[in-house]
Amino acid sequence: MGDERFLTTLSRTTIVAALLALVLLLVVPSRGGVLWDFVDVFTVAFCFTFLGHYVDALLLTIPEIEFGVGRLIRMLGWFAGGLWCYVVARWLWVRYGRDLEELPSLLWGGVFFICLELVAHAWIKARGRRSFYG
Repeated sequence: MGDERFLTTLSRTTIVAALLALVLLLVVPSRGGVLWDFVDVFTVAFCFTFLGHYVDALLLTIPEIEFGVGRLIRMLGWFAGGLWCYVVARWLWVRYGRDLEELPSLLWGGVFFICLELVAHAWIKARGRRSFYG
């Protein structure tokens, strides 16, 4: 899926997840040490950036998804993919000994992923490459 090398994808999504984790660190309740809190929120962010890359790559294999009604289907796919990414992130959150009450409800995973994809595609478009926006 996709024509990008795995290490390129891994590097890019790790950097984006680290930057996103810095923002999430401000809104998630602290559990003690800043470093461990960062690891926890980085894991959540990485689920969305890394797994989300493959969600979008999978959606792009659907014929005509880049045109007309296909864009709506792609956004619905992003929502469903965001739910899936968030389920993985929440599972890891619990494995770290954190309380799920510290995170928003599952529905927000889909909303967050749509927003993340729209921002990412705006960045891609600004760099002069083909994106969701055309």
